[in-house]
Amino acid sequence: MDMGLKDKVAWVTGATGAIGREIALAFAREGAKIAISARSESALRELADEIEQVGSVALAISVDVTNTVGVGNAAEQVVAQMGRIDVLATTVAVPAFGPFLEIDGNVFRQALEVKYLGYINCFQAVLPHMSERGSGAIVAITGTGGKQPINIHLPGGSVNAALNLILKGLANEYGPQNIRVNAASPGPIMSERQQQMIDAGMGNPAKGVPLGRLGEAVEVADAVVFLASERAAYITGQVLSLDGGGIKAL
Repeated sequence: MDMGLKDKVAWVTGATGAIGREIALAFAREGAKIAISARSESALRELADEIEQVGSVALAISVDVTNTVGVGNAAEQVVAQMGRIDVLATTVAVPAFGPFLEIDGNVFRQALEVKYLGYINCFQAVLPHMSERGSGAIVAITGTGGKQPINIHLPGGSVNAALNLILKGLANEYGPQNIRVNAASPGPIMSERQQQMIDAGMGNPAKGVPLGRLGEAVEVADAVVFLASERAAYITGQVLSLDGGGIKAL
């Protein structure tokens, strides 16, 4: 199926993580031009090489999403070198796990600064460009902890819940400008981060998942590409759970 993404410009932040990498490669396979950002220049160069091997164009920008000015400059660089920003896909992992009373308050502040405010920096950097063009799609990775609490992951889960609300508000505000805003919300995904949660006492993360297994990063990437594509042109303000059916009715 043609996803309508050929020659579109997709900016993927947090691109060197397990999910971010698969998102960038998935857009590349659809023929999009890719801007990738993260803090590690060496990891970005490696990913840029992979994207180019797929046959796409890659622009690597080292930036910390907590740096408001740096994120704004990165967006300007994407527009200057690639012409526009059609899609923003944001993903940041917040490694903050443990029983509530054992988590230092600084961990909650870090989760707010890195993921919540980091995402907001990215939204504020791209929305003026999308508004000027009268089109765009934002897809943010939030996580099912924002819908259903995970006791050992309350810092990240509470941030995800706040982001879900922000995203719905942005969908309402920018829908009239043909800008769609959605969240892809993964449950347990096979990754180094998932292993950290298991080590912190989560137990078997596949227990209670109707499909009986952990998800894969590429499955999250496929959903992100769909939400950003022309095939999802009438979808906005949604939080799509990617959890094998693990979220129960609340």
